[in-house]
Amino acid sequence: MSTLTPGEPSAADAAARAATARTASARAATAEATLLVAATIGELMEFWNFKPSMGQVWAVLYLSSRPLDAAEIAERTGLSAGSVSMTLGELQHWGVVRRALLPAERRRYFEAETDVVAMITRVFRQRELKVVGEAIARLEQARRMLDERGRSSEPAQMLESRFLASRIDAILRLARVGRRVVEQLASAGRVDLGALGEALRRS
Repeated sequence: MSTLTPGEPSAADAAARAATARTASARAATAEATLLVAATIGELMEFWNFKPSMGQVWAVLYLSSRPLDAAEIAERTGLSAGSVSMTLGELQHWGVVRRALLPAERRRYFEAETDVVAMITRVFRQRELKVVGEAIARLEQARRMLDERGRSSEPAQMLESRFLASRIDAILRLARVGRRVVEQLASAGRVDLGALGEALRRS
């Protein structure tokens, strides 16, 4: 039977302290890893012309095993309460974050869309297809401009108008193929690049 000197911790006390230290270290690592992932996703979102905060908030919710309220999100991301509130509204608009219905809870809780493919598909449909469609509409407007007012009996101007029309037609072909590529990615998650190659050869 061992005898402890006064003030010397018992083996049980030492084990408890070691367990507490390991838990604290694990919590710190969890928080740091979450913050690192959130910052990384924020940078990727910024590359795609979204606000970095949108990536940070979505990532924190995605990495959480339970729904979080705005205060918890602010604590985990380091964002201000106002920024979190505005970002949550934007993410809900895009359909990548939703309200979580928790019984007997008066605060608002949120959770992330966990189907990443579905999320990317939704964003493509809502944003990329709109951008490509608007670009095609402007190109078609330029082409109509030439058809309606670009004709001339002066040989040099006639050649210039025809050349410009042929180049606009080439860009239009590429844009329309690009729209089909985005549509394929949005609907099926895969892309047929054969049509794009054919359009490039024809342009």
